[in-house]
Order: sequence, then C-alpha cells, then structure tokens
Amino acid sequence: MASVDTAAANLPTATLSGEADSDRILSTRRSALVLALTVFLTTAIQVLVQPVAALLDGQAEWTLVLPPPLMVFVLVLGCAVQASAFLLSARWPEATVLIVIAVYIGFVVGLAIPSWLIGMYLVIALALFFLASRKSLVISIVWLVGVVVTTVGVLFLWISTLGMAPSVALGYMTTEAVRIAAPATAATALGVWWGTQTRRVSLARTQAEMAKREHDSRVEEAERRERARIAQELHDVAGQHLAGLITLAGAALTIAPARPEDALRLVEEVRDEGRFAAASLAGALGDLRAVGTAPQETTRDLRQMNELVEYWQKRGMSLELATTGSVEELPAVVSATAYRCATEAITNAAKHAPGSEVDIAIAARSDRLEVTVANQLPPSGTHPIPGLGLGWGLSGMRDRIDLLRGSLAFGTTPQGGWLVRFVIPVTQLD
Repeated sequence: MASVDTAAANLPTATLSGEADSDRILSTRRSALVLALTVFLTTAIQVLVQPVAALLDGQAEWTLVLPPPLMVFVLVLGCAVQASAFLLSARWPEATVLIVIAVYIGFVVGLAIPSWLIGMYLVIALALFFLASRKSLVISIVWLVGVVVTTVGVLFLWISTLGMAPSVALGYMTTEAVRIAAPATAATALGVWWGTQTRRVSLARTQAEMAKREHDSRVEEAERRERARIAQELHDVAGQHLAGLITLAGAALTIAPARPEDALRLVEEVRDEGRFAAASLAGALGDLRAVGTAPQETTRDLRQMNELVEYWQKRGMSLELATTGSVEELPAVVSATAYRCATEAITNAAKHAPGSEVDIAIAARSDRLEVTVANQLPPSGTHPIPGLGLGWGLSGMRDRIDLLRGSLAFGTTPQGGWLVRFVIPVTQLD
C-alpha cells in the first residue's frame, strides 16, 4: 500500500485539478455553488437559533454590542462569507481555511458570542477536509494543529478578559477545545484518505491512458510492417509473373510462323503463368483486406501539433507552442518524425516533471527543421511518476533522427529543468 500511496501522491497537481475533477466533490462550478449554499443555510440556521429565541422570548435584556437587527444582519453576512469561501477550495483550499477561521475569530473577539458559533466548528472542519484532500499528510497535520491552537487560543484570550474563576474558565476551555478539535481531526483524517483514493484513481487513469497510447503505437507499427510485407509481396508477384508472361508471349510470337505447335505450347504456358499470378495476387490482396476493412488514419505530423498540445492541456499540463516558418512544406518523413519525437519529449515531461510548464518551439527553415521542448522545474511537492515508462524514449528518438542524418541534444537547463532539442536537415531529403 505504501508504494501505491507514494505514486498517487506524486501525481501532478494540475492533473488532479483538471482531469481528475470527476473524482472530486467540487467537480463543477454548479456543484461548488450547491455546496456553498448548503453550508450557508446550515450554518445560518445554527448561528441564529439562540438570538432569534432570545428575541422571541423578550424577557432577557439585550446586552450585546450591536442592536438585534444589526446583529442578525452581521451574523448572516458572516455565514455568507464563510460559505462563499468554499468556491475557492478547488484551487486555493488554504484561502478557504483562512477565511473561515478569520470570520470565526472576528465574531468571537468583536461580538463576544462564542456559544452562538458552535455551528461554525463544522464549517472549519469541512474547510480542513478539502485542504487535506489536496495536500500531503504532513501539511494537513500542520494546518490542523495551527487551526486548533489558533481557535482555542483566541477563546482563551477572550475568556481571560471576562474575569472568570480559573476552574470555570478551565472547564469551559476544555469543553470548547474538544468541540473544535474532534470534528477538525476527523475531517482532516477523512480528507487525507479521500485525497489518497482520488490520486489512486488518477494514477490508474494516467497509467491506462499511457499504456493505451503505447499499445496503439505498437499496433500501428505492426500494421505498418504488415502492409510493407504485403506491398513487397505484391511487388514481387507483379514483377516476377508479369515479366514471365511478357517473355513467354514474346517467344511465342517469335516462333509462331515457323513452329506453330511450339508457339501454341508457349501460349498454354502463358495461360498457366497468368493463372498462377492471379492466384498469388488474390492471396496478397486478401491479406491486405484483412489488415483493416476501414481506411487507416494518415500518419500524424507537425500539422497536428495544436491537437497534441490541446490533448495535454486538457489533462492539466501547461504548454506553450511557438511555430515559425511553414510546416506545411516539410517533407512527410521529416514532419512525421519530428511529431513523434516531440510527442515523446512532451510525454517525458509529463512523467518526469509533473505540473511543470513546458515550452515548445518549432522553426521550419529552408534547409533544416529545429524543434525544442523544454520544461521548467516541477512545483514543490511533486515527484516523477514511477513505473510509467519502458526506457525507450530517448534511444527511440535518437534512432529516428539518426536515420534522417539529424542531431539530437538533451540535458538539464541552468534553471534546473530539462531540454530536448533536435535538428533535421531538409534540403538533402527532398
């Protein structure tokens, strides 16, 4: 389990916030709004129970700092601010926790009504849950301790100004500390568990997608080789048998005036040779039809780079593509090879530097094609995803580029990122 948790924790943050949204509670703007509205109504009802009951009773004297209508308005406004903070949880869970705590502390210190605010303890716990579901265990514990210590400390300072007896103050503080810490701790633990499960699902999806891409690539290569074999067979059948037919027919014409019987025998051989050729061609064409009844997709090249960039952007990567020159005029083999190498470089960045920014530069010149794929340092707390590569990436790129008499360079950048650059000559390949 430790290895799975470690791999899941190392997934790119962008992946978890983009592609894995379907596995999270705040998957859409609408669901976030529904959650915020639910939090607002639940909290407002709990917070307003005591003041509304006191107003309806009418027997106790109102001694608070604000008049009743204004007090009710301020309480409702605070509940709305807390609820609205959950709209930020998808990207900034820390901000949600800070806002929720700030509202609570402001009410305790400014309005002196801690007993009315018990309902806000669940709001604080919910904010810690969303934070823990997106952060590591250590960070989640640090935030939990910080929140509990801060809220209990504020209550202690507030009580110290009231002049309560020490035994009464200690009993009150103990009760409130448990009320705050219990739901906050439970929510943090649940959030850590939820985040681990979410990252496992995201890791499994990433592995499945990359395995599918590798599988599709292998199938495509196998089909290409099979088609090449069939093409060679068709070439051999056409070349050998047609040459034989022409030779036999020419010989028959040559000897027909003087040796008609021999000429007829050669014509019979022409017929037999034609039947054999027809049978061979039929077999080869049958193999060709078996490869796929539908036309295969054309080989992808640099003209589809925008689609490749969009593919990774939808999965949370930050990519920027800059193209100079016209890739439309490049030889097909150059454009297709460059596309495959760029794909491999981007995939490597996704695997080895998750969450980093990737810059792609393509320069199509009159005599050469230059492509650079550079990624920055990944965000702190992210690590390479283990077990997703077969070790063929850079060696495969070098093999492809060497076939076209190009050059390949790669290595770390001064900023600590990684850069892949290859140059393919164009003029000598036309």
